Amino acid sequence: MDAEGAQQIVSALELIHSPKSSNQARQEAQQFLEQVKRQDESPLWGYELALPTQNAIVRHFGLTLLQNSINRHWTAYDEEKKLAIRKWIIDLATKLLDNDPHYLKEKLAFLWVSAAKRCWGSYLTADENTKAGYQELVQGWHTMDSDLLQLWMASPQTRDLVLSIFRTLFEDVYILDDPITSGRNSMLCSSCSNVLLPQSLIDQKYEPDANLKESKASKEGWFLIWQEFLNECIRNGDHSGVIKTLETLKTCLNWPTGTLITQSQILNTILSTLVIGNIKIKILSVNCLHILFTRSFSSPDDQDQITGTIFKPEGIQLLSRIYNEIQSDPDDIDDEIYSCCKKLTEAMVNLSEHLPNIDLKKSDINGYFKLILSSTASQSLTVSAISLNLWGYMLRETDKISMIEPFLFDLLEVAASKMENFAEYHEDHPAQKFLEVDFNSQADSYTFVSSYKKLIDDIVRLVICIRADEGLLWLNQRLESYFSSEIGNKAITSPELDYHREPFITIIAQLDIVTAAVKGVIRWKIWYGNADYNEKLDGLLQKVESLLEKLLAMDVKDPVVLKKFTQTYVQFAPLLKDNMTFRVIERLLTVATFESPPNASDDLAAAVKDLRTNCGTELNRLGFLMPENLKAILDELETVFQNLLPRLSNTEAVSFKAFLLVVSQRSSIENKEERFIRIVEPEIASWTDPDTVKGLSDLPWFMERLGIVKIAEYFESRGITADTDLLNTPMDEQGLRLKTELKDRWSALFPIRSTRLLIQYSIEKLPKDSQDFKNLLKLWKPRVTPIIPHILQLLYQIQAYHNPDNWKQLPAIVQSFARDTTIERFWQMGVSIQSRDEFMEESVKAMHTLRDFADSVGHIIRYTREYVFLSLATISQLDDTFYSVPDIADVFWRAATGENVGITLHSWKHMINYMLRPVIKNCPPNYVRTFMPQLLPQMFNTLDALLMSKWEKVYISGFQFDEDDAQLSEEMMEEHLLRQVTQVVIRLLVDCVGQYAYKTPLTDTQLEIRRVVFDNKEILGPFLRLICHVIMFKDSRCSYNAVLILRSILQDIMLKDDEVDKFLCDDLTKSLIHVLTDDLYREAQNETAYVFTTLYITMFTRGDYITSVLRSYFPNATDLDIQTLKLHLSQAKNLKEQRNVMLVFLHTVKQTDDDDEKMKRARNKQIEQIQRKKKTESDVLNDPFTENDALGTLFGDN
Repeated sequence: MDAEGAQQIVSALELIHSPKSSNQARQEAQQFLEQVKRQDESPLWGYELALPTQNAIVRHFGLTLLQNSINRHWTAYDEEKKLAIRKWIIDLATKLLDNDPHYLKEKLAFLWVSAAKRCWGSYLTADENTKAGYQELVQGWHTMDSDLLQLWMASPQTRDLVLSIFRTLFEDVYILDDPITSGRNSMLCSSCSNVLLPQSLIDQKYEPDANLKESKASKEGWFLIWQEFLNECIRNGDHSGVIKTLETLKTCLNWPTGTLITQSQILNTILSTLVIGNIKIKILSVNCLHILFTRSFSSPDDQDQITGTIFKPEGIQLLSRIYNEIQSDPDDIDDEIYSCCKKLTEAMVNLSEHLPNIDLKKSDINGYFKLILSSTASQSLTVSAISLNLWGYMLRETDKISMIEPFLFDLLEVAASKMENFAEYHEDHPAQKFLEVDFNSQADSYTFVSSYKKLIDDIVRLVICIRADEGLLWLNQRLESYFSSEIGNKAITSPELDYHREPFITIIAQLDIVTAAVKGVIRWKIWYGNADYNEKLDGLLQKVESLLEKLLAMDVKDPVVLKKFTQTYVQFAPLLKDNMTFRVIERLLTVATFESPPNASDDLAAAVKDLRTNCGTELNRLGFLMPENLKAILDELETVFQNLLPRLSNTEAVSFKAFLLVVSQRSSIENKEERFIRIVEPEIASWTDPDTVKGLSDLPWFMERLGIVKIAEYFESRGITADTDLLNTPMDEQGLRLKTELKDRWSALFPIRSTRLLIQYSIEKLPKDSQDFKNLLKLWKPRVTPIIPHILQLLYQIQAYHNPDNWKQLPAIVQSFARDTTIERFWQMGVSIQSRDEFMEESVKAMHTLRDFADSVGHIIRYTREYVFLSLATISQLDDTFYSVPDIADVFWRAATGENVGITLHSWKHMINYMLRPVIKNCPPNYVRTFMPQLLPQMFNTLDALLMSKWEKVYISGFQFDEDDAQLSEEMMEEHLLRQVTQVVIRLLVDCVGQYAYKTPLTDTQLEIRRVVFDNKEILGPFLRLICHVIMFKDSRCSYNAVLILRSILQDIMLKDDEVDKFLCDDLTKSLIHVLTDDLYREAQNETAYVFTTLYITMFTRGDYITSVLRSYFPNATDLDIQTLKLHLSQAKNLKEQRNVMLVFLHTVKQTDDDDEKMKRARNKQIEQIQRKKKTESDVLNDPFTENDALGTLFGDN
């Protein structure tokens, strides 16, 4: 490059980096530099600009030119030019200066590896005895090991460069899913092993290969070189050298032969770095240990040398010492120390995988489990959680229990202390301080704590199962101690507790412990198999009964705590004799009429209402668990219920009727049909009641039934206008009387809740081929079919009510009031500007103002709508009852979306989740061809239009920067809900056609839907349009899942129809290329590449149209690029290799920026994701969430 050209580049770089430059000047300078990149001479110019005579910015651009030439033009270069580029890279490496910035060294390392992974080892052939010619050796960079060895010995800065080069290379070959290295995997792996291992070990383990031997520069190999250097750094106190060497060693501990690991005694070297007082070194050392503890060894002796050493007393003592040294004070959490603690805990727990193979006589097993138990007891729930699956596994495996026997009750004590719901504590609690560091949002924290609590519950259950007698004794002593304490006494005697303070949280925890213990005894009945089973069982049941009697005798004041007590009583049911079961029912009936104290707050009154409703739920749970035991007293219970009815609300009464229905239909009692008719007919008849029919007939009557006319008359009497601020207008006595009157009306507004509960409770969990279900179906079908139109009309009227166009003929005050009722007010964790307490305070304030009328009407409308959703989902479970109604799909969709103007995202989410998905999934296969062709085109088109319009609004608002906090919070809420709606739409699509690699096989209904969709362009078109749009929304999770759906269907829709094929080539290609070229979708790009590769290869068999479409997106692509793509695709042996070819092509031709930091962040993120994926999946039969929570989803709604 001449001086003038160099100066032009320097001037352009100065313009770009100068803060004084205008945007136009920067853009012109950037365009000039882009032109420089496209010149044939750019690699030479890059070399010249990267020489040390230039400043760092110019040198960096020079390296970028070289990087660009390798990435985009390597395959087009002849061997002479490739060799020249390699020589320039080596020359630049040797000229590295001591004071060169780190980013230059890192860039040079990436540059070296970019060239190496494209050519190194290309001379290797399948036949180890065939000697490569000189030219082949040169083309395959056979001197690279020698070049690196010379750099290693040249200077400290080049030594650091060598470490960076190998670290980057090993990550690309062995860790990352790099398409270039994947395509040359065999050659690169052989070459890496060859230079890493000592020659003596290669001779011992592998067949001789003349070409490999030719390219190896040292007999000892890099692993031993680095180990020796690491030892030297340790001796000299060179912490920087220790860090850099460990970073590279970490990348080559997992894949070389285990003999190298053991013969080198690298474990001792790493252990010696573990005690260095530098936290970065400790973190790296722990990472290395983690890899050694989890890697596989082909030889048991090699494995034993690693794990056996650690399990020795001195090894366990060292781990214990280090673990204790890196504990964090919750008031002063050091991120690096805390991170190291979590990683060390993971490494310690992973050691457990080797317990079956170690020599127990030489190992300190007790010391190991003592150390693990100390981590379980950590104040950090994240640290504590790491060991929970280990304890669960050891407790489930009978032959493992003896190992942890000395710690069972210490473990039980720790688990019991962790049973509290730490998410409810205030932020000053130690556990909350750690959670704040661990999670970015409260929502994630809540999810984690919920899962953590289930695992803790499982440990208590399993320990009690194993040591049932001693466990129940321990539990009694614990409860006596707690309830005799000041906190326990307050928890029982206080009429209204603070739900974020210790008394409430701890008493709930005690009851959770009781529940877990009861489940432990239930498990004992299955698990215990000794000859004294009956004798032991009698003793246990006596202890259980005694415990229940104590709980029944407690006089609990707080309604929320009392609700938890009632739930706990029912958990005892499988262990109780009939007389104790009746006492539980008696207690539930007593609590069902619990009255609010005089002048109770609104919150307390709501808690009492919830308590009373819950009693009905728990009664039904009892009916479900033991109908046969209860049939003898069913008539007596019916009489008791009749006497209670005057003291129960309509809502509460329905649960009691459902209980009678459940017991009568699931037991062997006589006159089932007569009992069914007596309970069900009055509720079904309500749908034909004149007032109900009138209220459903049109919107004005619907609003009148809601009480809006009376409210309007009251507002008029008080002079309220459309402009009145209801939140600042207090409620008077007349308003309170009207509110009470309307509440009574609202409790029985429409019979939707009672209909749904009676059906759902009666058929819950009944197999469809069981006689009980068949009998119920005969009884339900003729009664449900006539009311389906009424239910759908109710849904239509609710949706119509939310459309402001339907209010235009109403008085202004009624319009204003209706608008207020449709406003959804809810608090969203991490999104709302208000705190939860502030939101609740405003809600309580509103209860004493006229806005309470709007809030109450809005609530009852939304509540009724959700029960309509749930009812239709329940009815869809009644075989063909719903689907056999003529033209039901059209009527159903009109009811749901015919008036969709006022449907909010929140309501869309619930409608899809609660109603649409069950209706799709429950469709009998023989009704798919009549139901789905009516429903699916409308559904896909409507959802597509909804999502497109809402996402467009998000994109537009994203470019506005003048919003105030309230507006910004509202937009954040809207976007948060939009992402949730998009996710449930994805689940709906999976319900229809399945998803690639889904955890369950396709159902008969899904198989039939696939046939209907794929054979009908009127359905397939809207479906594909929706999928293509979802893929492109700025939500990588949704994009990823949509791509998986496509992968599951693509082979079934290609080459069947020319119009469909053209859509796939045009529209689907656009969506897939969008994902493949935008780093936002990095997590989805691998799967997307599979789909696009399949699409391209298949469509190419029909002609070159797909190629022309592809070229339209990549104007940089040359004829040679396209020819190379086709050639390599044809040579690839399988789809993965073809995908790698496509990724290399895309990487070569797409427009990319040169942001090294961005690339580095993306690279590190990919490494983290790969490491997370390596976690083993649990066995569902041993999953506590499955085994321990069989009834967890029953009766979840009231």
